[in-house]
Amino acid sequence: MKIVDSVSHHVRETDPTLLRLKLFGQMEAKTLTGESVLPVGSKTRALLAILALSDRKPVLRSRLAELLWSKRPEDLARASLRQEIHRLLDALSPIGVEVIDVQRHSLALKSALTSVDAEKLLTVSVRTIDAVAFPEEPLLGELAGVDPALDDWLVQQRRRLSAHLQNVCESAVQELTDSDRVEATAERLLKFDGLNEIAWRARIQLALHRGDYGRAVSLSDQMARVVEDVEGHVLSPATQKLLASIPDEHTAGEPVQDAVQPALSGSNSEVTSLVSVRRPDPMLALPLHYAAQHSSSMEPQKIALVFLAPSCTDETLLGYRQSLRDQLELMFVNMGTFDILSIADISSPDSVNAPSIYQSLGADYVISGSLRAGQEDGADNRLILRVLDARRGGVIIWGTHFDFPSSGPDEATNSIVAPMQAMQWSIFVAEARRIAARSDAELSALGMALRAFMLLLRHDCTLFDRIGFLLERAVDLGKDDGAIALIDALYCYIRFLNEWGIQAESVFARGLKSVRVAVSLMPDLHAVEVLLAAYLMYEPGSHEAAVSVARSAAEDISSNDSHHKNSPDLRMVEIVLNLLCGEMKSAAGNVKKLLENGYRSQLLELLRPVFMMILLLGEDYQKVISMGRLASGLYPSCPSSLVYYLVSLIEVNDFPEEAQQVRRHLLRLAPDLTVSKVVSRFPFVETAQRTRLTEALFKAGIAGE
Repeated sequence: MKIVDSVSHHVRETDPTLLRLKLFGQMEAKTLTGESVLPVGSKTRALLAILALSDRKPVLRSRLAELLWSKRPEDLARASLRQEIHRLLDALSPIGVEVIDVQRHSLALKSALTSVDAEKLLTVSVRTIDAVAFPEEPLLGELAGVDPALDDWLVQQRRRLSAHLQNVCESAVQELTDSDRVEATAERLLKFDGLNEIAWRARIQLALHRGDYGRAVSLSDQMARVVEDVEGHVLSPATQKLLASIPDEHTAGEPVQDAVQPALSGSNSEVTSLVSVRRPDPMLALPLHYAAQHSSSMEPQKIALVFLAPSCTDETLLGYRQSLRDQLELMFVNMGTFDILSIADISSPDSVNAPSIYQSLGADYVISGSLRAGQEDGADNRLILRVLDARRGGVIIWGTHFDFPSSGPDEATNSIVAPMQAMQWSIFVAEARRIAARSDAELSALGMALRAFMLLLRHDCTLFDRIGFLLERAVDLGKDDGAIALIDALYCYIRFLNEWGIQAESVFARGLKSVRVAVSLMPDLHAVEVLLAAYLMYEPGSHEAAVSVARSAAEDISSNDSHHKNSPDLRMVEIVLNLLCGEMKSAAGNVKKLLENGYRSQLLELLRPVFMMILLLGEDYQKVISMGRLASGLYPSCPSSLVYYLVSLIEVNDFPEEAQQVRRHLLRLAPDLTVSKVVSRFPFVETAQRTRLTEALFKAGIAGE
């Protein structure tokens, strides 16, 4: 098999294996130096071929005997097999090491020492399809007629290979975003199956997408001629709809509707009656086969969720099922990045097949749970929450519990908002991890934003430029996506606190613009209002506006249902108000309460350096030192956390050597750091406190200007 270089997508690797097998066309077996070790006899070659196509699994001797001597008695076939094994081992002896694992009952080809051309095709995926050339010669054609059982086995192997390549091509046609790659893959697919409607539709839709209506008509005519030659073949409804949508000379200027738009027409508990919905991946750029109409007119891609009412066997808790489900749905609706699918529960929420059923209806994740009564008198009831990945067969990606008294969830000590926020950001992280192997060019606007968020969680100042570039592209493509604007505002805020150079002003201005966009797009998301107040806090002339925004957010949260009380949003609003009012110790106290929250979201983890700053202002130096030691180990490239850590060490004055180590590391990350630059990040604190910061930094050995 010929490996084709693809500079834009793959890097060719050197094959280090000791035995290389070629099974397409004329069979070959060569050593690392190119010496042929191919056995002479057809039976011996067939034995080697069977082992090579066994997916690296041991093959029973009885099975080998059946395939190679199907017409002989078992004892004679076993004896012949033993002779062929010796011949094969003799033929491969020049390699110098044993490449076949010979056991009493089985044989296997050692994977670390051997490579097989057919195996590379059997493991090809959408991402690697461009790196291989499909064979033009038959698989093991020279072994035809060796044995009737082997002939049947060869037919099965060829069908297996063909089916795999066809499936990969179909997936590639539906997932790739580069028009040239889609076109080339569709043509490959038609070589396997001239009637493949997925390939024909992709080629026609590409022509329509480019506005080449003449080519679209020509391709539809070609497909019609192919279909005419096959008696009884009826085009699928999707293909018929596409052909009907091809504009004639009178309608060529009008937009063409997508021929494969999914629709949910109501749920049914019977699996066989469900209509499968193929939605574009929200993390990837829109597949060109799906975009027969102009992309500007299409709805933004969102993460689709299904919420199930918690299961419950206790009659006293049954009344809470639907209200809890409704609360959870509404909190996700406010985020704006999720499509909440209104689908009735399938007979059993925990059914083995339920995730795949919901996926067929368009869901990416299923939010399920269960209600359990307290085991003792007066004990809290418990809501167990789980997030299931519908695309991976229901794998649990996140889970937690929420406790509430017998009087109901609204009387719980902790807010249900906390686990909901943790769930939202955990889904974002799961999506970002799922596309980690994809190139930036393959990602949608949301995909690029979530990749940027994952990089931001590393607290690494050396990644700021890459994060900024990703978010610039994401914001440009997703101007109406509030979540993207929010992530951009978070990035700019974190970078501003770690940026003391000439870029700081422009970073702050960009972040302030983004957070205002996020507020306009997600007016019901209180966390965005808190972030806006935090931004305004750094502009001395905007402090009154910051107080107004924070108080408005606090009033909105407090006036909502009681399940919002003590929520992370309310805590953060109170922290901002404490800072603006000069109540530093109260702000530090609220930070501690926030950090004690058992539902730790990635958003709170991102803000850990900010919490260190507030604890520093509240003079809780020991807590800052403890957090600083942890941060310096986990995130050694975060300058701001090192600044707060260093100041706390100086104030405590018990760890002079540790302070010197922190100072040296900080100046390696930010060699131009000065006292005045650090203090400029505290415009909201009183003069006396800025003076104290200045003295501590001078004492630590930081330059004044």
